[in-house]
Amino acid sequence: MRAIFLLCLLKAVFGQGQNFGWNGPAATQPTADPNLNKICSNDQAACGCCLMQKQMARMEQFFNMTTTEMSQQLMNSKMTLNNIKNNRSAFSVALNNEKTLTCFGPTADDKRVPYKHIFLNLGDSYNALTGIFTAPSSGVYSLAATVYSLSPVDLPQATCAQLQVNGVAVATLVEKNGLDSEDSSTVVIARHLKAGDQVSVLLLKGCNICDDATHYNTFTGFLLYAAETA
Repeated sequence: MRAIFLLCLLKAVFGQGQNFGWNGPAATQPTADPNLNKICSNDQAACGCCLMQKQMARMEQFFNMTTTEMSQQLMNSKMTLNNIKNNRSAFSVALNNEKTLTCFGPTADDKRVPYKHIFLNLGDSYNALTGIFTAPSSGVYSLAATVYSLSPVDLPQATCAQLQVNGVAVATLVEKNGLDSEDSSTVVIARHLKAGDQVSVLLLKGCNICDDATHYNTFTGFLLYAAETA
């Protein structure tokens, strides 16, 4: 009897190879052995072996289902990670990197600020020639700008600029020349942008900003998370 039980066990282990492939659970579909009931009816002593074979078939089927689900979850995770990598976007720039303080403005008209010194331009979405950041994908972005100027106290100058999206002001930076010779202002916002939206800083007429290698004037933005709508 022990020999029969051992043979049945070996058959259950090695005889089901055709129902499972190591190339993946999708390659095979486990099916019940039609001879199991016949074995039990012909030899009652073999019922233990028969039940064991049935249980192993159930375990094999459960294993295949679990492996398929895990493979699908892994594929979804890889796709999500690839989307995150492909949509990464961040930039940080300064007005210039000069050894001596150099000013931009004042001008007779409003003028877009051309930030020339680039700290980071992940995704190449910032254009140093135009001073424009173009959103590569829809989502919520963090946008920040700091303006700074230096001028004699007796001159009626000021630091004033606008953070713009598609030519429309979304925030204003203003600091009038007071008792000291330095003026500065900073704004930080979170805003939903659509793919293709353009962000820039506009220097208002009559105002100026000054910078050198200390990088007082900066313009920064990065994608917080992807979202088609706000």
